[in-house]
Amino acid sequence: MSLSSNIDKSSLPFSVEELLCIQMQDYTMERCKFILEQQNKEGVITIPFYSELYPKYLLDILGDDAPLLIHISGDLDLFSENNRIAIIGSRKADDKGLKSAYQLAYKYASMGYVIVSGLALGCDTAAHKGCLQAGGKTIAVVASGLNITHPKCNKILQEEIVNNGGAIITEYPFGIKANPTRLVERCRLQIGLSQEVIVAQSSPESGTMYAVQFAEKYLGAKNIYAVEYDKYDDNNLGNKYLIERGIAKPITIE
Repeated sequence: MSLSSNIDKSSLPFSVEELLCIQMQDYTMERCKFILEQQNKEGVITIPFYSELYPKYLLDILGDDAPLLIHISGDLDLFSENNRIAIIGSRKADDKGLKSAYQLAYKYASMGYVIVSGLALGCDTAAHKGCLQAGGKTIAVVASGLNITHPKCNKILQEEIVNNGGAIITEYPFGIKANPTRLVERCRLQIGLSQEVIVAQSSPESGTMYAVQFAEKYLGAKNIYAVEYDKYDDNNLGNKYLIERGIAKPITIE
């Protein structure tokens, strides 16, 4: 739930427990307190939108669409960095798409950028791994509570991200599973955490296009890039679409 929710801001600040109850409308106060206690025991930091720890740029970029609460595991200092770039793409990427995501993340991580992606299969996984291989720091934006890994096969990768100085962030509390709606909402948060966005590979039907739409809305086309390919097929036609329509600026992989 975002700041545009129908809440009475005259009574701010709400407690974290109250904000969680507002977000999870069918939860009791006792349940919210229990969840937050469990998260705290597991080292998860829950930050309300009015806290000094809440990234100011997230509020600046998303405005009333910013989450009421964010839950973070890992290094909070990453969210103060001023060189954050999202590298995203299809879950069903082919070898060229995976190579593009990996190499881009490796390159920008080596230059000191924080790599933002979504821990999904395909391009997201490749981007996180490329960043880690370069010794960089990466932020994974997920669509579930932090006691659940989606997809399950990326459990080890999620742990590697945190153990190597990165962070996992979500707007959902413990116990919430990813679903199609939350995955789209996750795209919004990815964009809010980034200054620029690179589409490594996408089909026109890929969920990556939701992230691009959010980037157009919140960042503007001047901050959107897409890998340009010599030949186009079903896997990368989304890149062609974005470039030809001026939505994204083309970049090439050396």
